[in-house]
Amino acid sequence: MAYLKKLGKYYYAKWHTSISGERQSVRKSLGTRHKDVAQKMLRELEKLESLGRIDPYRPGFNPQRILKAKNQKEDQIHCATVKDALDLFYQAKHHLSPASVAAYERALDHFVELNGLEKTDPKSITIKHFENVIFKKGINAATRHYYFRHFRSWWKFLKKKKVVDRDYFELIKEDLPKIRENTRPKMISEEELLKLFKVFDEELDRKRKLPEFEPKKVQHWFKPIIALYFYGGMRKHEVAYSPDIEYSGLMGRNLIYEDGELSYIELPATKGRKERLIPIIRSLRGYLEEYFNIRGPVAPDEYIFTYMGGTTKGHPVRGDRVYREFKRYAKVAKIPSTRSLHGMRHQAITKWIEDGFHTAEAALMAGHSSQKVTEKYTHLTAKRLKEKMDRLGH
Repeated sequence: MAYLKKLGKYYYAKWHTSISGERQSVRKSLGTRHKDVAQKMLRELEKLESLGRIDPYRPGFNPQRILKAKNQKEDQIHCATVKDALDLFYQAKHHLSPASVAAYERALDHFVELNGLEKTDPKSITIKHFENVIFKKGINAATRHYYFRHFRSWWKFLKKKKVVDRDYFELIKEDLPKIRENTRPKMISEEELLKLFKVFDEELDRKRKLPEFEPKKVQHWFKPIIALYFYGGMRKHEVAYSPDIEYSGLMGRNLIYEDGELSYIELPATKGRKERLIPIIRSLRGYLEEYFNIRGPVAPDEYIFTYMGGTTKGHPVRGDRVYREFKRYAKVAKIPSTRSLHGMRHQAITKWIEDGFHTAEAALMAGHSSQKVTEKYTHLTAKRLKEKMDRLGH
C-alpha cells in the first residue's frame, strides 16, 4: 500500500513491503506541488498495482511516465462526426446548471446547422466555419463574444481529448470587438440576500403548520450554503457536491477551529490550482453555527451539507439542487432574475477589494490562478476610489 509524503515543495509516493522478514521501501516523485493532483495520482497507481499492472519495487519504475502513458491512451477518443463530438462535450458538461448546458446547446447547434457540419469529421472544421457565425452580419458585440466563448470551450475540450489538433481562437480573438463585461447584474446585494432568507423562513413557518410536515426534510443547508457563496466567495461546487468534479463538496476536514471557534475554511487546490484559507467573518459564522446545532458534529471525512431525511438521507447536497432552490426563492422574493450563485462570488471578491484588501490578498482568498484574474474586479470598485478621493479633499 502506498501513501503520500511531501519533501520540499513536491509530493512523493512511498511504498512499504516485507520480504522474508526484511522491510523494503521505495519512494518515487510524483512531480507535483498540488496535494489534490498527488492524491489522484496515488489512487490511480494503487488501482494499477491491485490489478498487477505495475510493480513499484521493480528497477526503473517511474510513476510519472506510467500515468502519462495511461492518460494519453484514455484521452484518445474517436469521434467520427461533429455530432459525436458535440454529444461527448454535452455529456462532460451535464454537471452544470440546466441554463448553462442550454446555452452551450444553443450556440453549438446553431454553429453546426449554419455550416451544415453534423456528419462532417471534426478535423475538417476550419477557422472559416467559426468566423461564419461569430462575424455574421447584424449581431452585436456581446453576441459575438457569446459565440466565441462557447465555441472556444468546446474546441479546447476536443483538443484536450485529442479529437482535433489545430487552434484557431487566438486569431479569431484579435478580430473581436472589445466589450467590457458587466458582472453587476449577476451580483446580489446584502439587502437582497436578507430578502431571500426571509422568504425561506416564511415558507418554513408555513410548512410547520401543515399536518404532513416532516422536520427531517427541512432544507437546513440552504442558508449556510448561500452564505458561503456570498461571504466566502466560494465556487458552486467547492461547497455543494457534484459526482463529476473531484474537488466538489465541503467536508469536515476543511473546517479550521481556533480556540474552539470556527475561524477558517481550508481548501485544497480546486479550479484555480491554489490552496487557500478563507477567514470566516461573524455574519457567516452565525449561519454555519446555527446549521451545526441542528446537524450535529461533522467527522473529517463527512460531507458538511447532507440531506437529513427522505430517500436521499445522508447523501451530499448537489450543486444543481442548490441552484434550483436559489432561483425558486429568488423569484418569490422578487429578486431580479439576472442574479446568480456565481454572482455572489463576484460580490464577495468586489467587496473585499472595496473594503481595502489588496488584489493579491483577494486573489489568495478567491483561489485565482493569477492575480490578473482578480484585477478585473477593480473596475467594479468605483465606490472605493471615490472614498479615497473624498479623503484627499479634507
